[in-house]
Amino acid sequence: MKILHFADLHPGVETYGSIDPATGLSTRLLDVLRALDEVVQYAVVNDIDLVLFCGDAYKNRASSQTHQLGWVGGQARI
Repeated sequence: MKILHFADLHPGVETYGSIDPATGLSTRLLDVLRALDEVVQYAVVNDIDLVLFCGDAYKNRASSQTHQLGWVGGQARI
């Protein structure tokens, strides 16, 4: 059985980013979403049986809808 483990994605921690003029979103958020896309792509390409995400999906419990949408299907989702 192949298991892929990842954690601490933290969309919402955008301290070190700037605003992307094309999307109006933080470049840091876009970096995080690209990383999530890479995890998903790796799992697909490598025929992973189980993905184990161990927490810290958001910066805090009051995540924005934009950050929530980041989990729903590729970077083009927002």
